[in-house]
Amino acid sequence: MGREIEIKIPLTDAEYDKIFSVISGEQTLPGLEVEADGLEHLLKSDTYFSRYASREESKAAGEPQVIRIRSEASAGDKTNERSYFCIKRKTIENGIELNREDETFVEKPEVIRDLLLFSGYHQFFEKNKNAYGVHCQSVVLPGCDFHLELEMVNGLKYIEVEVTDGTDAADDVRVALEKFMELFGLNTSKRDRRSWMEIINGGAK
Repeated sequence: MGREIEIKIPLTDAEYDKIFSVISGEQTLPGLEVEADGLEHLLKSDTYFSRYASREESKAAGEPQVIRIRSEASAGDKTNERSYFCIKRKTIENGIELNREDETFVEKPEVIRDLLLFSGYHQFFEKNKNAYGVHCQSVVLPGCDFHLELEMVNGLKYIEVEVTDGTDAADDVRVALEKFMELFGLNTSKRDRRSWMEIINGGAK
């Protein structure tokens, strides 16, 4: 089970283009070092399952916030698609997601899907992500690995940055994530605290 701390912010077209120019190597940004030749273009399809009719019922019953099958492939190469089964438990602390997740590779995702359906679960949500991902280092927290995804999720433009595992204190990581976003000139007061399901379905902030 790994620790995952992340922050996501919606982007304008201009902000999206600026960030892409940095992570693709067209521009440099003071205080940020992008992993050389590390940019990945991934297509991800996530299917979420639950035993309950609403998220309120699910939370009240103590069901993990995420029970998911993910399939992903490099853009233009669907022959190498990989699938994973994930259970994730989320908390929100100071507006930052703190996640604990168990994830495992699955060779035949349809078997896991059938097992869930036979066990009383139903599919309640689907998310499709077109993302450019890269690992970064930054002066905001030296030695920390920041994973940045510039993404379109069901057509919505976002930046999502996460830190997984590591030995830095969670509070230090939260502060560093905000400073990391500010390197791009982003206003961290616009961070989106909602789940992707709430975002895509227009749920309240």
